[in-house]
Amino acid sequence: MAASPTTVVELGFAEPPESPLIAENFPSKVGGRPAWLNPEHILFAEQVRCGVCCKPMILLVQLYTPEDHPPEAFHRTIYVFCCKNGSCHKIAWQQSFKVFRSQLPKNNPYWSENESNPDSSTTKNSPAKQCIICGLLGSKMCGKCNQVNYCSKEHQIEHWTSGQHKIHCNIISTSSSIIEEHNNRCRKLVLFPEFEIVTEQEGENRNEERDGDNNSLNEASSKALVPVGDEIYENTDVDVDKAFLKFQKRIEPYPEQILRYNRLEYESEKNPKPLWVSDIDKPTAQDINPCPYCGQERTFEFQILSTLLNYLEVDHLQQGSLDWGTLLVYSCKYNCHVENIYYISEILWRQNFSDDGLNWKKDLK
Repeated sequence: MAASPTTVVELGFAEPPESPLIAENFPSKVGGRPAWLNPEHILFAEQVRCGVCCKPMILLVQLYTPEDHPPEAFHRTIYVFCCKNGSCHKIAWQQSFKVFRSQLPKNNPYWSENESNPDSSTTKNSPAKQCIICGLLGSKMCGKCNQVNYCSKEHQIEHWTSGQHKIHCNIISTSSSIIEEHNNRCRKLVLFPEFEIVTEQEGENRNEERDGDNNSLNEASSKALVPVGDEIYENTDVDVDKAFLKFQKRIEPYPEQILRYNRLEYESEKNPKPLWVSDIDKPTAQDINPCPYCGQERTFEFQILSTLLNYLEVDHLQQGSLDWGTLLVYSCKYNCHVENIYYISEILWRQNFSDDGLNWKKDLK
């Protein structure tokens, strides 16, 4: 994904990866362990602890979003971390998400300048040791075998029990394939499932044949005129907020989309706007603070839709399950570069569906 000179929206879809989503390929993905753009300097647990339960958050989404300006943003990745405990979000959702921007110039110690062979690595410096579970900085080590690294006490305990390290620790004869099988089983308990994010521009026909004869959305919205990009709404029989109707109308051709990317080139004077899911809970100018490093405004870059929850194996019937209408990510418009700061915090805003919108969705089921 890259900034666009126009208002074209790129849509993201979650698909099972055909090959490992490793850092050398600059992936955009959901869940799993982070594929670090800067393998020498990676985030540590204290930087991504939930402000409610104090446990390390896990990767929700990472997007590779290279840009031409400034030169330091030739390689650019946005990381979104999330607390897996939905109860924390209900207490203080602002403390249950973290967003970071990482970027590198074209000439760097880690990745080849040969664009015809992007899979080749030129790492000159030693990569940081990673937590065996989540991929954060492995600043701690098993005191018995001195072979396994962890980001935190929480993940060391998890690996000792569900990862069965208490069995494999200091046992040289254990098969590496068995150990990795247990590691993956432990990661599955802790992390979100991993999917590759594939993109296409809004307006392209992703599904050549779509069955719309019995589409309940069309039946309901036929009583409400909601033209995309128009400010005229005729709402006679359907009692829902206008933003929600516009949202449903806009995403209806692509019901499986999980993400909408709409960042404009930094020279543009027109800032992109998200596709709101409700007329309420919109951020104010005070909610989206300027970049603390360069003082410039943060602008909307992309949004994560609630359809992603279907891929995260979230049990919606549980009282403490994750839930959102959309997650909006705002980043520094000018991609400011700060020497020796490898991860710059950006802003995430959560917007929920209104009660009217939720009731209408239930009526469609």
